[in-house]
Amino acid sequence: MGQVLHWDDETAHYVRSRPERYPGGLGIEPKWTQEVLRDPNLAAMEPDPKSRMGASRFIGQSPSAGRVLTVIAFRDEDGDLHLINAWPATGADLRLYREEASHGEDDGS
Repeated sequence: MGQVLHWDDETAHYVRSRPERYPGGLGIEPKWTQEVLRDPNLAAMEPDPKSRMGASRFIGQSPSAGRVLTVIAFRDEDGDLHLINAWPATGADLRLYREEASHGEDDGS
């Protein structure tokens, strides 16, 4: 995908301070979310069917974080993406990403 993801200071603080809201949680550096959008195996849901506001969900690898992240963002009227939230991918998001990453690979059968 490779699009630029924008964020303001308030959003950057929000994703970095995740451990304050979720003990043991991982604080996310906003630059990691940009890496997610560059992942060639990115799983993108635009819009995210779980979103009440029409936000998008992107699931991809962040090399700096050393893990797969889920990134929630919205598109403004100009089509620019703006970060809303991010967290380590788990459960259904992680399965979806792994399916996307293995799509087209020979499974040896």
